[in-house]
Amino acid sequence: MRVLPVALTPKKILLIGAGKAAALKARSVLESDCDLSVIAAAIADDFFLDRAVRLKSFEFADAIGFDALINATGDAALSEALWEKRREYGYLLNCVDQPKFCDFYFTANTRKGDLCVAVSSGGASPQNAQATRDLIAAVIAKDEIAAPRNKEAKNGEVYLIGCGTGGIDNLTIGAFKAIKRLEVALIDNLIGDEIRALLPKNCLAIDAGKRKNNHSIAQEEINDLIVTHAKAGMIVGRLKSGDPSIFGRLYEEAAFAASNGFAPRVINGVSSAFAACQTAGVTPTLRGVSSGALIVSAHLKGARFNDGWIDLIGKTPYTIIVLMAHSFCGEIVETAARRGANLQTPCAFVSQIDRGDEAVVFGVLGDLASMAARISKPATLIVGESAAFSYKSL
Repeated sequence: MRVLPVALTPKKILLIGAGKAAALKARSVLESDCDLSVIAAAIADDFFLDRAVRLKSFEFADAIGFDALINATGDAALSEALWEKRREYGYLLNCVDQPKFCDFYFTANTRKGDLCVAVSSGGASPQNAQATRDLIAAVIAKDEIAAPRNKEAKNGEVYLIGCGTGGIDNLTIGAFKAIKRLEVALIDNLIGDEIRALLPKNCLAIDAGKRKNNHSIAQEEINDLIVTHAKAGMIVGRLKSGDPSIFGRLYEEAAFAASNGFAPRVINGVSSAFAACQTAGVTPTLRGVSSGALIVSAHLKGARFNDGWIDLIGKTPYTIIVLMAHSFCGEIVETAARRGANLQTPCAFVSQIDRGDEAVVFGVLGDLASMAARISKPATLIVGESAAFSYKSL
């Protein structure tokens, strides 16, 4: 539903109910200059203990003189009756968690002085609206929505930004603030549309993604582009999936920028190594099971297989998190078997983190090929006894 966002001048509002849901609505109303009255059969939340509440069951005579009613009782029958009578009694209606009985929805608000930012999902997803509100609140806390650059600066600025696993939920506040300043952005393939949409309208977006055997731009050219645009006085950002310090070529880009007079600002991001564990419900440092976590890559330069970690399987008390393992499942199993690793070692494959087709497959080391066949790239492999313990399967 595409609603019309408006700011409501102070009204006389009647809140029906005095429970937890009612307390949330009351707090929101009391942030404004609206006149709030409360009626409830009983008080069920401490918020109302020191506030005026008329203790009685609602009757339609109670609605006379109010501009808006909020039903926070959860009573569907009452909501339907209020909806049918709203024209007769001349009030606007909001029924908590019952969108079909709402003339208006509450927004998730954040305030700073006279500035008020309201976020709404049209009643479809209040949790997402609240999460977005919290993100904005953190940004405006220091008046940093989009800090302007020094127009007289001779040279530009360079940001190397870890954007997490692709979705906006795993984007840090620091990354958000940096992205909003960019004039040029060199973007990885795995950066999601939600994050791309955060780029300023006039930002030059350059596809700088890399996939196995298919690099759209060579690393040397990426380095040159960063510095060339910075020398032109632009604010340049390299948007990288995950965390740039974990197989993200951070040193190459940072060193090149620094050697050309631009001290890069590095923004850490949520690595797929840890996001995969959370998605699977696996704790890589599970007490009594795994005393540490090792992050390795199955992929080396030139699409070669990295087998240097295979000997650690079963011989270390650590969980091994393997990035870029999907294409090397056959080599992993073959090498593990040849070197005497236990092919019954628990494993989890996590693919497409933060995307609509996100998937998790559990199994054992010897079954990696069949596990991989059930998911798609990109995928992260978790190897070790901790993979047998998923809190999401309880």
